[in-house]
Amino acid sequence: MKPKKFGLLISLLLFLTFIVLSLVFQSIIYLYVASVCPLLIVPFLPDIRSSQFIKPHAAKGAVRLIKLESMETSESDFLVILFEPGYVNWKSSKLFFNLQDIMKDVYVKPDPYAASMTVLKYDLSVHKRKKEWVGISLAQLAERTPQLSYTTNEINRLVIRMSDLKELLKVPQAVTAKAGRSLGA
Repeated sequence: MKPKKFGLLISLLLFLTFIVLSLVFQSIIYLYVASVCPLLIVPFLPDIRSSQFIKPHAAKGAVRLIKLESMETSESDFLVILFEPGYVNWKSSKLFFNLQDIMKDVYVKPDPYAASMTVLKYDLSVHKRKKEWVGISLAQLAERTPQLSYTTNEINRLVIRMSDLKELLKVPQAVTAKAGRSLGA
């Protein structure tokens, strides 16, 4: 079991134990201890709002991932994430999308009111546990919007170079050393 889940389980059991003890022994002291236990539970609760996941099939047309291919080299291929303004929760830290949801050979109608934003290589990251899921740092994108003539709420297209995605997926995840140990070459 993962440490966070283990901590949540233990803190919930402590809380329930002290509630039961306060009822069985009719002790106010156990009740006071039980009232402190929720403070132990809070650090182990999952942060649900920290990330947003794009699921085109569930969004009913509100979002599409489209690969735009050029006639020349594959270096000029782009992934465009089209979404309705307001679809992206810009207060989230990351926006994740699945590479399996990318559509090819789809015509994208030109939109004179489209507000696009380029996603740079350092804005991208790989999901730690889910294979083929890539994350975009929304905080970093939001930092660049003051230089633009539109706000984050008006953005309806994110553009990513396919070469950046390929490079990201080729890089092996960094190996970290445990405390007190070093990595040798």
